Amino acid sequence: MMPPPAYSRRQVIGLSLAALASLQLGAQGKRRVPLGILTYAVQSNFDKDTAGTLTALAKMGFEGVEMTRYSSADGSVSSRVAWSPARAREIRSLLDGAGLRCFSTHNEAEAFTPEGLKQAVEINQILGCPNICCVRGLERNAAAAGSMTFERLGLDNWKKIADALERTAESLRPLKMTCTFHNHAIEFVPVDGVKPIDLLAKAKGVAFHIDVNVCRGTGTDLVAFIKQYPGRINSLLLTDGPPAGKQRPLIGQGQAPWKEIFAAAENEGGVQYYLLAQAGGGLPPMEAIGREIEQYQRIHG
Repeated sequence: MMPPPAYSRRQVIGLSLAALASLQLGAQGKRRVPLGILTYAVQSNFDKDTAGTLTALAKMGFEGVEMTRYSSADGSVSSRVAWSPARAREIRSLLDGAGLRCFSTHNEAEAFTPEGLKQAVEINQILGCPNICCVRGLERNAAAAGSMTFERLGLDNWKKIADALERTAESLRPLKMTCTFHNHAIEFVPVDGVKPIDLLAKAKGVAFHIDVNVCRGTGTDLVAFIKQYPGRINSLLLTDGPPAGKQRPLIGQGQAPWKEIFAAAENEGGVQYYLLAQAGGGLPPMEAIGREIEQYQRIHG
């Protein structure tokens, strides 16, 4: 057997620096996607003890949150009433104290009126949040008591929604903020041969906030969809399915092809962050989310 080659001190140092540089380049080449949680998944805990819940989430390994329901200082909640700037500053202080960021906020139709958008921008800027997410259509059907009937009003209405979202995205661009759209199943169901999601994709500057299981539940090939619209995936809600009875499975215990989804989202989709969105497995919310993040770390790394 040949003896190992002898290196001078200078050669050893040179080889060590080269190895370090190689490791650094490898690390730089792989973009790291932060993980957050929808507050809705632990809403009862959040409403009762906001500070304690945020601290617990940070300890679990979450890096940020998406605010999905507004909570006032006295514990009362509303999905439609905007926070005051004072309440937003309070939440920002709690987020900073826990070491968390606000990735996004869910916003109802009212936030996309001129006055409503002004208020939404103010709240998001206080929170340090760059993403304003539209979670409904932009019109209300009074006869339906505010339920989601906007989708049934035909393609013309979808075109109006796309135009309004594009205008919103344009107004947010100078502020370094993004307008995103949160999908439901209906956007993937053809209307007169056209899928509303494809109309929304024509809105310049608008990114998608995709619920994985809801999208796949329509029979849509999510990986193909991501590749069809490269760079348009702002975030993925990591929901698995289908449900077993009334219980949602934990991520990785359902039928979603996570390896392929993650690869497409990170290579073609341009995903900015992931979100755990469901307290599955029939467990109490905080326990379920603890299991969810363990599952995420197992299947994603």
